[in-house]
Amino acid sequence: MQSTSSSSSSITSTILLAKLNTLLSTHRANPVFPTTYDYPLFPLLHLHSASLIPTPTLTTHLTIPPSFCNAARNLHGGATATILDVVTTLAVRLVADPVRGAWMNPGVSRHLDVSYLGAVKAGEELEVTGEVGKRLVQLRAAMREKRGDRRVVATCEHGKVSVEDRKL
Repeated sequence: MQSTSSSSSSITSTILLAKLNTLLSTHRANPVFPTTYDYPLFPLLHLHSASLIPTPTLTTHLTIPPSFCNAARNLHGGATATILDVVTTLAVRLVADPVRGAWMNPGVSRHLDVSYLGAVKAGEELEVTGEVGKRLVQLRAAMREKRGDRRVVATCEHGKVSVEDRKL
């Protein structure tokens, strides 16, 4: 028997994922989207789960294509940074608040500090989890293998600033 808290967190995750999928559909419908740097990533990124409690968190899965790799067939560092940037940006959208006008667009990156901890080969399946920090918007993410010992292959900290809050 499923507990009430487990059942309500599953419903919450479903609602949050539907919200993000709607956002992604709108993004993909934008005629400028195919010309963007991160365009090839979006069809590969599968939203897996989302929660707001205790910390807003988004978990995604993807399989690394050869086009994201360097000559040694390892995931390129720039591709790693792009994946982590996109997942943390999607995670911050979990806390978007139309009433306050907070985080209604993805904001601007202040910094993206990635620690590369291991090589990832083309074809590997990864789980990437983005977490929204408690103060301001300091985001964290971890990239790990989906199989085996689930070793962590990269982490990042990502500071963002909301541009809606700026006085123009």
